[in-house]
Amino acid sequence: MKISNKEKIMLYILGIIIVGFAYYQFVYSYQIKSIQEKTKREIELEKRYTTTMSTINSIEDRKSDIKILKAKISDESLPFYPSISEEHIILELDTLLKDSGLDGGIKFDRIVSDSVETVDKKSETLPESSLQGIVDEYNNITEGAKENSNTNRNYVSSNNSNQSQTSSNAKDSNSNNKTSTKNYSNARGSKDKKNTVQYMKCEVDFEGSYDGLNKLLNTIGQNEKKIVVNSLKISEDTIDTIKGTINLEIYSVPKIDNELESYLKWDLNNTYGKSVPFNTGAASGNIDDNKDTSDFVASVKSVNSDLPTIMLGKTNDDLRTTYVYADSNSTENVEMILTQEGDKYYYKYKTSKGTFPANYDGHGAEFIPTSDNIVLNVLSENRITSNDKSELKLKIINQTDRLVNVDISGDDSADPRVTVEGDGSNISVNQK
Repeated sequence: MKISNKEKIMLYILGIIIVGFAYYQFVYSYQIKSIQEKTKREIELEKRYTTTMSTINSIEDRKSDIKILKAKISDESLPFYPSISEEHIILELDTLLKDSGLDGGIKFDRIVSDSVETVDKKSETLPESSLQGIVDEYNNITEGAKENSNTNRNYVSSNNSNQSQTSSNAKDSNSNNKTSTKNYSNARGSKDKKNTVQYMKCEVDFEGSYDGLNKLLNTIGQNEKKIVVNSLKISEDTIDTIKGTINLEIYSVPKIDNELESYLKWDLNNTYGKSVPFNTGAASGNIDDNKDTSDFVASVKSVNSDLPTIMLGKTNDDLRTTYVYADSNSTENVEMILTQEGDKYYYKYKTSKGTFPANYDGHGAEFIPTSDNIVLNVLSENRITSNDKSELKLKIINQTDRLVNVDISGDDSADPRVTVEGDGSNISVNQK
């Protein structure tokens, strides 16, 4: 059979088509599919690589965040006991009674775990006495004079409540505690069942003098660990001696450090009774609050410290609610603004990790200076190594009529950690 040239060409074309189809079907499509899978794999690997590198780069920031969070938790839980141990509380309360010159006994209720309760504070205006109108009419008191009279009565009432050497102090304390108890009990309807704390009630019977009772109440009020005085009842009152009962509540919050171990350490050979009962020093950061002269306190530490490198807050803030933090092995820029409106003073400050108040707009929070000047104590420390770069660069904007004294102590003399910026005419920096 003879094949023409035209048929040969058609056979060649058919052969090329068959070979092309076979190549596409068994080679090209397989390679395309493989390339697509490898491209997809490459995209996934790039995404994992980017996520991993982002996590690695954020490790230091996360360490700082963890350190700051730990400091906040430790500071805010500091006023509460790490655990309720009746043996230790008996020793402490017994010390309080003896130091106050009182005799007494203690009776405990069982330890309970109950929901956290919130108090809905409501402001109420008490009606005046029905006799006030007669007195006002008799004295021809005008509306403006009434306001002055009310102010004077409030002032006298405030002075009377501050007298600590008279029997009215104990009665005022009883009234205040009853009011607190009323608010406390009214809040029991709004419980969060998910959040519970352990607490224990105890009843302390006492016998002694009014001065001893006043001293006991003042000591409890100044105690670093919170002891709630729910009520005070005086059952017998003579010229020299009083008897009565104080109902107390003691709360515990689990701690994240080793405070529980040190608190529960039991050795009667140790010296018990401290200037501030139950003061374990946890999370204090060695910031010694100068209650007589300072308004604010700050600390600057090495990044190797367990505490954040920068802490700044209001002096005598036991719960550290006014504190701001930062933690980095570099210079931390901190801004502090002090303003005045009339005879009122306000403050606010911020770091790279937070502000106080949370809403940084406006003047900030009001405070009363403790002296003629506004005092900030800054506690620093020597640098540990040449790689220790943590520093505080504090910018103070003083818009008040008072001088701001910045007292810096413990700073590295060769390479200081603390620098202060501001108007030199109303800011004084003192190295101690």
